[in-house]
Amino acid sequence: MAKDPLVKIKNMTKAAKHLGMDAARNRGIPISEFKNYITPKEVLSIIKQYAIMDDNGDYMLNHKLLMKICEVVDSWILGIELSKLASTDKLDTYWDDNKNCMVFKYKEGDINGKEAI
Repeated sequence: MAKDPLVKIKNMTKAAKHLGMDAARNRGIPISEFKNYITPKEVLSIIKQYAIMDDNGDYMLNHKLLMKICEVVDSWILGIELSKLASTDKLDTYWDDNKNCMVFKYKEGDINGKEAI
């Protein structure tokens, strides 16, 4: 099994900004609008939540932790996108007790009323 070594994050602010911008780019969000979805400060908070702090107080990541952080940031952005669509009445939204989650559904007549998420 290959090792997944921890590496030190030299500049947390830069790392947060780059991770947020990469996630926005992957979702097709213009960089000029990315702060409307997630701020670098919010990304920084997510990094601190998942990164490992060493004895010197430095934050450390490996590939697995980085992928988890990227997944959480992407989920955050997706949640904002879905909320915007629901608030502009493009999606219906409701809580499904059986699935134990929020369901976003296209309006009747839009794309055959299929669930969006």
